[in-house]
Amino acid sequence: MIYNTQNPVALQSQKWLVEALLALMREKPYRDIKIKDITNKAQVDRSTFYRNFSSKEDILNLHVRQLAETYVKRLKAHKTLSMETVAQILITLCFENIQFLTLLRKEGLSYFVLNHFNEKLPAIQKILADRFDYQIHPDYVQYALAFNAGGMWNMLMMWIDNGMKEDISYLIKGFEEIAKFNAMRADKRE
Repeated sequence: MIYNTQNPVALQSQKWLVEALLALMREKPYRDIKIKDITNKAQVDRSTFYRNFSSKEDILNLHVRQLAETYVKRLKAHKTLSMETVAQILITLCFENIQFLTLLRKEGLSYFVLNHFNEKLPAIQKILADRFDYQIHPDYVQYALAFNAGGMWNMLMMWIDNGMKEDISYLIKGFEEIAKFNAMRADKRE
């Protein structure tokens, strides 16, 4: 459980705890990090931790939820969208947070990100509903969103696994190619 607040002191404590956990994850395996390690690194007491979180997983959940919310805000900022724009926004956000994503991947925790982004899919669908030329039939929207999110996520994970050799523009272009291929296939069926 994450304590949701607008209290500036609590928000600052949460930020310090997130930063502490991420710093510790760069030093040792996630499974070996204890609450005591996090509070020591953040220079807060255990009661501060437990006022804000129930577990160290909650810290990751908060950070990933904030990333997902940033993604939704960036989507909302665009009047019109294409699959390429959606991919560019996501890939850029991931690139901005590549150290965090790499840490999660290394620790076998990348599912944290995909789970949170999947939770945001209904909100994303509402944002995107009237911004595309082609509208997916309502019966299939959830599956189509899950398909696209999973595909983009797997591309990112493969990129991380391969040492991030290509520039992010390469990933965006790859997703554009996939979107064009799918659009061409849909046109041929009509």
